[in-house]
Amino acid sequence: MICKKSVYLMLIALFIGGGISSVHARTFDKIIAYVNDDVVTQRELDVLVNQRAMELEQVYRFSKREALNEAERQRSELLDRLIRQMLLLEAALTLKITVTDVEVEQYVQDFKNRYQIETDAEFKKQLNQEGMTLIAFREQSERNLKTEKLVMGRIVPRLQVRESEIQKFFEENRDQLSTKVDKVHLRHIFIAFKPSQADLEAAYENIRKALAEITAGAAKFEEIARRYDASEQAGALIEASTEEFSKFPKLFQDSLTNLAVGAFSEPIEAERGLYVFSVEKKTDEMIAFRYLIVPLIPSPSAIQEARKQATDVFRKLEAGEDFSKLALLHSDDTETRENGGDLGIRSLSELNPKTRAVVEPLAPNAYSQPYETESGLHIFRVDERNSPSLTEGEKAQVTSILRQQRFQEEWDAYTNKLLENAYVKINLKE
Repeated sequence: MICKKSVYLMLIALFIGGGISSVHARTFDKIIAYVNDDVVTQRELDVLVNQRAMELEQVYRFSKREALNEAERQRSELLDRLIRQMLLLEAALTLKITVTDVEVEQYVQDFKNRYQIETDAEFKKQLNQEGMTLIAFREQSERNLKTEKLVMGRIVPRLQVRESEIQKFFEENRDQLSTKVDKVHLRHIFIAFKPSQADLEAAYENIRKALAEITAGAAKFEEIARRYDASEQAGALIEASTEEFSKFPKLFQDSLTNLAVGAFSEPIEAERGLYVFSVEKKTDEMIAFRYLIVPLIPSPSAIQEARKQATDVFRKLEAGEDFSKLALLHSDDTETRENGGDLGIRSLSELNPKTRAVVEPLAPNAYSQPYETESGLHIFRVDERNSPSLTEGEKAQVTSILRQQRFQEEWDAYTNKLLENAYVKINLKE
């Protein structure tokens, strides 16, 4: 059995969809709009506003106050839609569009089935509770059917959606479809910010001072480490099993494998700076160690030199030189340099947002301007680009969206023409 509120809601579609029945007494109602030979009364519009408030509350989960305020804000829009529906019905009558008793009966039965009303007695009871008779309901249903036939004949045939329109919608809304991001075969030339000899000597001097303090007991290893490195692991004791240690970066394994307990490694140059390791415990089953990093900070002149080199490489690309050969000659990425800067196939969603913004606009065989990061400059090239296609199910969903959009556009256009040729006078003010 369906609840009273649900019946109230189901009648909203009936009334807003086909206009309001004229069975209500209009004798003492204020007329707020003249539509050719018909009128709209204050009471009729109030009914629509109240029905819209109920819909917002029940379907869209507005609070009662929010629903009433929003429905009241939409009063003019609801009146406009009602007038258009009245003109559609008038056009249907002018064109002598007819419906049979069988069609009306089927419409009523479909309505009852949709809202799970099992008997005529229950249906009459629910309608009466809302101040409506079965005869009035059938009359309204007949008007709705005539309007629907008009719409089906004049508007629906214009709702064809072309394959190109589906693809255009997909391209314009692809950011909302995470599974539909392009994959690109990517290459890069990386020009690192290389510290000058003076920068390197300054870092080694800091390492010597740090180790001297630790050896003299002036400060603990972890305290010294945190002066240079703000990361959570700086100077912390790291304990790892033999199996876990085998999965550590190669730099860590090479430095610690033969390092004696209590000893310090020689400074080792890496991407983040100079590393120094210290082993505190080592057995056949585990190793416990600490490390500190003194960053290698390129000077402004070193950064300027890298920028100049990247600009020179870019000019060579513009002159037609081969990207892969230039990567082999100039890239500082040792892992990709020998393969012509080949980074493999990447989904755009895998790239960090700034890199994606550089790569995404590139067509196949195009390359980017030098793109600067904290560690250096990249020039990216897209070898191939693969755009995922829509499945048949996704195409059907897009088609449905486009048809709904087009229906509203065509409905507006058709009813605009009806309005142009109609006498409409509105007086919402007191």
